[in-house]
Amino acid sequence: MTFRFSAHYVDPLFSLGHLRTSSPGLNTQVEQAFRDIDSILSPPFSTDAIQNAVTALRDQTPVSGYQGDEASDAIRAVFLKKVMLGLYAKSLDLFLDEASTAQEDSEWWSEVEQSNLSAALYLLQTLPHRILKVLQVLRIDRRVPQTSTLHLPRICSIFSSENPWQSSVFMTTLFPHLGAGSPTSIHSNLSRAFRIDTRRSALTYLQSLRDTLCRYISRLTIIVTYPIHLVREECNIKRRENEKIRNERAEVLGKLLGLRPKLTWWLGAPIVEEDGSANHEFLLEFADTVDPTASNRSLENGLPSLLEGLYNAIFVAQVERHSSYLKSNDLRRPSKLTLLWPRLLFLPPLTLYSLKLLYASRASLIDMAQDAFETSKNFLEDWLLQPLYEVYRTIRAGGDEAMIVRPESIAADLDSLERMSLALAREKLGYDQQQLVTLSQRIRLGDFTPLLKIFEEDIKSPVKSAFAGTLLRTLFLQVQKAKVDIDQALAGIDKLLKSQELTFAFVGVAPAFAVVYTVGGSLNRLLFGRRAKYGGKRKRQSVWLAVRRIERLLLFQPKSLVNHGDEDRPSDVIPPLTSGLLVLSLTHLRKYALRSLPARSQLREGFLEDVRDLEDPSLGRWEKLRVLDRMWKNWANELGWHQMAGESTP
Repeated sequence: MTFRFSAHYVDPLFSLGHLRTSSPGLNTQVEQAFRDIDSILSPPFSTDAIQNAVTALRDQTPVSGYQGDEASDAIRAVFLKKVMLGLYAKSLDLFLDEASTAQEDSEWWSEVEQSNLSAALYLLQTLPHRILKVLQVLRIDRRVPQTSTLHLPRICSIFSSENPWQSSVFMTTLFPHLGAGSPTSIHSNLSRAFRIDTRRSALTYLQSLRDTLCRYISRLTIIVTYPIHLVREECNIKRRENEKIRNERAEVLGKLLGLRPKLTWWLGAPIVEEDGSANHEFLLEFADTVDPTASNRSLENGLPSLLEGLYNAIFVAQVERHSSYLKSNDLRRPSKLTLLWPRLLFLPPLTLYSLKLLYASRASLIDMAQDAFETSKNFLEDWLLQPLYEVYRTIRAGGDEAMIVRPESIAADLDSLERMSLALAREKLGYDQQQLVTLSQRIRLGDFTPLLKIFEEDIKSPVKSAFAGTLLRTLFLQVQKAKVDIDQALAGIDKLLKSQELTFAFVGVAPAFAVVYTVGGSLNRLLFGRRAKYGGKRKRQSVWLAVRRIERLLLFQPKSLVNHGDEDRPSDVIPPLTSGLLVLSLTHLRKYALRSLPARSQLREGFLEDVRDLEDPSLGRWEKLRVLDRMWKNWANELGWHQMAGESTP
């Protein structure tokens, strides 16, 4: 997605009615000339289109042969307005791009500066370039004896109070910031560490020896870490220079944003008069903003000449001046090839060495691969596919199949118990057919009272009943009844298990599903990356830092006095520098919303509305702080800003 910062500042102005001129009744030649050039002057304005338009204005090709014609003057007025609007839009984009690049470079240099490891890696990455510069100096300056200018100082000379590293051409070629006369904090540390104490110690010989050893270890440590300290100081200087460039471009950007109300009025004027004082005021102020070096800018040669000068100042002089300054001071980040050459140099040998080790142990690797294949196969068959098939069989069977005891077995035992009971009642109690039918119904319900009475009478004389009575029959009847009760209990358990059979089947396959989900998710993230919510933790953390930076700028902006008599009340007007720095952070918020927040969502639309409120130059300092409070209340929980403070930077 192509992002244009000037779109939401310029496009509304372009859509105003006074920039869309209808041409009924105009001369055909004038109308055609207007249409040919006007078709290329629309947002997004291209550099070539503006250049062609400025050239056409200078040569007056749109209105050639129609001087003094009212319709031609109207066309030319609209044409001038569009050219001016295009210059304003490209100026916003140009200065914002330069400020944003300087901001990114300063952050990169800051990261390198903060760590000794990063500084050492940067020194290794840029070492070929530094050595090449030394060789160039050797080749160019052959008339000067190398022993006096490009010598490497001896280690013993470092111990002196005068540090020869700084004045050596060799060191100033390797570390150019030393030749600029910038103070380095390591020089004082070197002098203190290499200063030999000639006083006699009152301590013992072992303590004196320990002090001497510690002193020389400290000297050796400083000598080893000396290049890293120089690199960190170099990064510090480049960071400060980039911050200076950022502030300069941000101040110009803030001034340009402050000119938008005047530009709106200028575009709304009925016709652009080249000798109008109001037009002088706005155009000259715009010219002084984008090119403050040109002090003799005027409208004496006409508007086309002024616009041509502005075009050269913006697209030629400014770009060349900015690029040459960065190149001469080496303020840009190193190229990707410079940063990657250690990996490109050491990665192929390490890869070949790794392949050689793998080839030497190919037999064990093959066995390991076979074991992994068999393990995966057994896992899929025994722990995933087979349990899934059992789940399918359970669902298809519908719970009809018994698990512990069958219904036919329970019915057979119950019928046997009924026959035994009826036979005993017929022989012992003498029941007729009607009584036997009633007893049969009671037995089906579990009522054995008449038979239990027989058993109670038999146990009164157990020995006699055992040999001549019915004690054994009643005992066997009790055993059969217990068997029927056990079968019915098992049938109840069977029903309970059948009701939970599907649950047990899914519980059995759940661990396999968990393993497949974990492994599959890891492979998916490894191959296709993680689809993080709202752009991921890193982007959400950068937005949190940008919002915090905006609030800090609004709270600690440079203060100007409103009334000379009241020196304690600061102005609510935001200075151009603060306004430009705010735009840098707001541009980051807008890019994040357009690229990371879901399209056509309330979250994205509301977030962009808050960003537009913060970009509104008509709102003062306190109104924008209120907007920030609204953003913290509305988006902090959704975007996870409350947890960002305790998390480390990714």
